[in-house]
Amino acid sequence: MSFLGKIRNRVSHKKAAYNLAISVFRTGGGLGTSLSDNKKYPLLCYIASKDENTFRNFKLNRIYRDILEHVTQQQGQEYLDIIGKFFTLDDWHEFMKNDLYGEPLRFTYDIAGEKITISPTTIRYAKVLKDILENFNTGEIKSIAEIGAGYGGQCRLIRTKIPEAGYTLFDLPEVLGLDEKFLSKFENCRENIRYVDGGHIYIEDEYDLVISNYAFSELRREIQDMYLEKVILKSKRGYITWNCLSQNVFGGYSVNELLKVIPGSSRIEEKPLTHPDNCIIIWGNK
Repeated sequence: MSFLGKIRNRVSHKKAAYNLAISVFRTGGGLGTSLSDNKKYPLLCYIASKDENTFRNFKLNRIYRDILEHVTQQQGQEYLDIIGKFFTLDDWHEFMKNDLYGEPLRFTYDIAGEKITISPTTIRYAKVLKDILENFNTGEIKSIAEIGAGYGGQCRLIRTKIPEAGYTLFDLPEVLGLDEKFLSKFENCRENIRYVDGGHIYIEDEYDLVISNYAFSELRREIQDMYLEKVILKSKRGYITWNCLSQNVFGGYSVNELLKVIPGSSRIEEKPLTHPDNCIIIWGNK
């Protein structure tokens, strides 16, 4: 690398460190708003959003895999067994485009009569999409909020089936930068998407659907209260995959507490069950 290149690289990392410091200061240091707000993960997301070499294989990074890309090959098959023949082969070829960026771990599965090499995380996103299409009247869904955006993969799959809905992503600023970089690669995800700092929600819109995959249930209780007030209780429909991590670590809401707070909500089984305490909280379904 040239001397000028080294200087640019050093400046880039200083900017990332500065932004991370601001994030950690804002949330009190250490674990901030959630279990993923742990210094290392947002820093990696920030660098991946700015540096092409890091973006090229960020899904292989151990820091990233500890938070998101940890669905196993076996779990991928279990999701496929549940999905069955719900999607066409063309659908799966469209879903596979999630794996074009970030170099995720991929495995070969028998899908729709063809051998397909795909990330098990992408398969899990497809299973959530199946649940949404089966449980809700999607023709009435014009606005969607997602709490905990990952790299934007769930958003992109939903956009393949509900293309006209406005989409709002809530997460850490560093994560949102990575979301925007990833989603900008796809024509159907370049417009009508908002990226909102989940620690400082400045909008109070109503939504036709709110979703969250193992994210709302990993937030501090005071952050959960903010989401309840400004997003969840303003949503006609909801699909929240819940785990017990916030309840155990932060004193967050239990399932029973949430069922009392969210009107019309009920608990259904997570399939496949990835932890004995996990479940899905749903409301506004058919």
